[in-house]
Amino acid sequence: MPGTKQFAYVSYTLTDCLVARYDIVANTYSNPQYLYSGQTVVVEPEADNDELRGYGVKTALLSVITGGKISVGAGGIDFNALQEMCGSSNATSGSAPSQFRHTTFSAGGGGLPYFGLIGLAATDDGGYDMIGVPCAKLDTFPKISADGKENKFNMSETSGKFIPISGTAFYIKGFQASSGWVAPITGTQFKALFT
Repeated sequence: MPGTKQFAYVSYTLTDCLVARYDIVANTYSNPQYLYSGQTVVVEPEADNDELRGYGVKTALLSVITGGKISVGAGGIDFNALQEMCGSSNATSGSAPSQFRHTTFSAGGGGLPYFGLIGLAATDDGGYDMIGVPCAKLDTFPKISADGKENKFNMSETSGKFIPISGTAFYIKGFQASSGWVAPITGTQFKALFT
């Protein structure tokens, strides 16, 4: 007999992705930024695994979640989201229509910052599924590609790792109705979604 379907079981399209710089000492977040034209959010847990043997057979199994991997893909280059994830600095100068943006990615020093990530997907019953990673760090700056062979939009992709905070590696929340999702504006609201 098939199982009983409950709310927020079947999710599909990514509808939002938010990132916020994380201060691992103070356990606080900056105000979140939406990732423009988000395409993918992948959360892949990792574990330490072992097997105990005795008398020629396996007698116990061990699987302990230790953290995991993340990847994020988007169309174009979102300077504000990159500032949260990469610690880059943005400056805009001039006046319309002759403005320009200058973004600097630093080498050395303290390296890339910690950040939190929330991905939101619609469900087939009118709700949302949220996946949240409280503490992640990118492996490097995003790969940014510009294709001169074909007429295609430029893409940016990046990956990194996440670690547990207070014993929790990541969260999944199901919202029965879309009205249950309230987008966070402040770091405090962003953090509250991880409870």
